[in-house]
Amino acid sequence: MRFALFALTMTGIMLMMHYAVFRSAIAFFRISRPEIRYLLYAAMVLLSFSFITAFVAIHWRQNAWTIAYYRFAAVWTGFLIHSLSAATVAWIVLGISRLAGVNLPVKGIGTVMLALAVTASAYGIWAAFHPVVRYVSVPVADLPEAWKNSKIAVLSDMHLGLMHQQGFARRVVNIINSLQPDLVLITGDLVDGMGGPYKDNLTPLNDLKARHGLFFVTGNHEHYVGIEKSLGLIRNTPLRILDNEAVAIRGLELVGVSYPGIAGVDGLENFSQTKTPGTVRIVMFHTPTEMGFHEDSTRDRHLANYWMPDTRFITNRELSADLQISGHTHGGQIFPMQFLTRWLYRGHDYGLKKINGLYLYTTSGTGSWGPPMRTAGRPEIAVIRLVKKRGK
Repeated sequence: MRFALFALTMTGIMLMMHYAVFRSAIAFFRISRPEIRYLLYAAMVLLSFSFITAFVAIHWRQNAWTIAYYRFAAVWTGFLIHSLSAATVAWIVLGISRLAGVNLPVKGIGTVMLALAVTASAYGIWAAFHPVVRYVSVPVADLPEAWKNSKIAVLSDMHLGLMHQQGFARRVVNIINSLQPDLVLITGDLVDGMGGPYKDNLTPLNDLKARHGLFFVTGNHEHYVGIEKSLGLIRNTPLRILDNEAVAIRGLELVGVSYPGIAGVDGLENFSQTKTPGTVRIVMFHTPTEMGFHEDSTRDRHLANYWMPDTRFITNRELSADLQISGHTHGGQIFPMQFLTRWLYRGHDYGLKKINGLYLYTTSGTGSWGPPMRTAGRPEIAVIRLVKKRGK
């Protein structure tokens, strides 16, 4: 029943988006012949169902045909979003020009609209497979000498599956190894819920190196794949899975909270709520949200973390952490979706924020989901540098 409601909602949204784009194309390119219009509207209807039918097909059976269909539908969906943005801009320009009494060539505007959508989509595909290294300095008041100016490489949302595969994973591993990090932290969605050759895709992680270890916490896609299956695959890599537990590393305490959260601080193993003086505490949690369950919380955490995220950070602050590292939002992934994620997560969707003494860094993620495109900022490998906090 829940999937049926999701499918109907998505189909309705896709129909509206397709109609807006196709109707704009007909208007801008002055398409008047009825038979061409009928063909375009027929294509519009079929394409409106492409992503949801590809979603069903790839979960029903994975073969060369369903994989190719899913890849087409995913790329088309990204192109559609860019086309809708370009069409919106084109209508605004046309409206302003008419109010100003200037007659702009409508077909020319349509051509520019199409070129913008194609260019943005092509760039987005390239960007999705070429993450940048982004350095972030986090001030810590009681910073151990051993961790001053250390390098902590942060990955999230690689989504290794049908789109991002072994070659992409190898590129990411080579970049990280070239940085010679002290720690590597992966905050979930390492595997993608749409399927793929998971074992082969994870193989490059066997060559991942960090001076003080490689650590992982689960995200929502590990649950979509099947949590036991996901954890079984990841256990065959050098990654250490932190499942609601803390580990001490030379004056740094690393706390890993599994998605979707915990009932309370008491549920963490090897954890003392009172932090030892002269130590730094870092928390890994997949989403930039409250990690505790409360009576007034929405029961379905998967749904809530997409559309009703809890950003009160009550339990998070009880951990007395210096820094929380999260992902999940992809920074919006495709323009202009970053404005939606910024609103939903109340500004905590990307970057370094301070919440009553707790620093939160939300990474834009390293891969992509659905459309293999990134135009709402680049995917990243974040490198956290812990620095001594000065003054107040």
